[in-house]
Amino acid sequence: MGVVSDTHVFPADLLDLQRRWYAAEAAWVADPTEETRGVFAAVGAELYAHPHWGGVGNQYEAFMALKKAGRPDAAASAA
Repeated sequence: MGVVSDTHVFPADLLDLQRRWYAAEAAWVADPTEETRGVFAAVGAELYAHPHWGGVGNQYEAFMALKKAGRPDAAASAA
């Protein structure tokens, strides 16, 4: 299998949802309140409800594509 960009293989909205999930997770870790937990849970529910994410085997592939693209919260903390 050749190397392709993450947006070529996976829908851009799925990758955006994953980035939002990472951001919500980081916010909850930084401020472990019920409000931030609720946001994290809501984004997680959106992510798992995405039709592409729910396909057999797509979770791992989508995660690896985003990891390869770079976690935005990790890039922000390195700056």
